[in-house]
Amino acid sequence: MKAPLKQQILLGVSIFLVFTSIGFSFGQKTRWFWQSAPYIAIFLTGLGFVSIRLWFVFELQKQREAILNTLKQEEAQQQKIFELLSVREREVIQLITEGKTNQQIADELFIAISTVKTHINNIYKILEVKNRREAINKVKKELRD
Repeated sequence: MKAPLKQQILLGVSIFLVFTSIGFSFGQKTRWFWQSAPYIAIFLTGLGFVSIRLWFVFELQKQREAILNTLKQEEAQQQKIFELLSVREREVIQLITEGKTNQQIADELFIAISTVKTHINNIYKILEVKNRREAINKVKKELRD
């Protein structure tokens, strides 16, 4: 049986038990269960609370699974981001994280400074950042994870 179905059954049972424990019996007089049979009412209420407790356990399990799935999706997305970078853009971002200026990057890679700026702008778009500091932080975070 799947967890949502178990939860629905437990919720229905617990509501039934709680209402049954405070119910009344018809006869010559209307009497509440706790007046004529307090132990039954206490027992049924206890079962109701146990059922509710089990329902919460299933709900927590469901929430944990949802959070783990979200984290896995985010990790997969972050890996895809680096796969979107070209080999040259990866070289440029590596040099940026080393603290090199645009001119130093151009000299090291034997490309024009305008090409470096183009690569940097592409990197910013792909990483969804606005400046070098944000790009460096995102790359370092990715490398840590």
